[in-house]
Amino acid sequence: MKTNMKEKDLIKLGFERTDVSAEESGDTAYHYYSFDFFDKFNGVSLLSCSNDEAVDGKWFVTLLEENRIRFTKKKDLVKFIELITKCSIKYVVQ
Repeated sequence: MKTNMKEKDLIKLGFERTDVSAEESGDTAYHYYSFDFFDKFNGVSLLSCSNDEAVDGKWFVTLLEENRIRFTKKKDLVKFIELITKCSIKYVVQ
């Protein structure tokens, strides 16, 4: 699967970096990125591959809990984020 997404693209899109230490992983340290719509407990989340899974600096993103959907092109990921944001119902807490 061809990918053109880079780490800097994830940062520019507002993804949050998570660092996992060697002690936590039981092996080597790594990092990945996540993007939460709504909130991280009651919404849709996107999760990047880890830096050690990226091939030649190319990253991919999946829906959390759903590995059958994979974004490999930045333009597709941008469209998805824009669509979810546009179609989200904004709840007002009273």
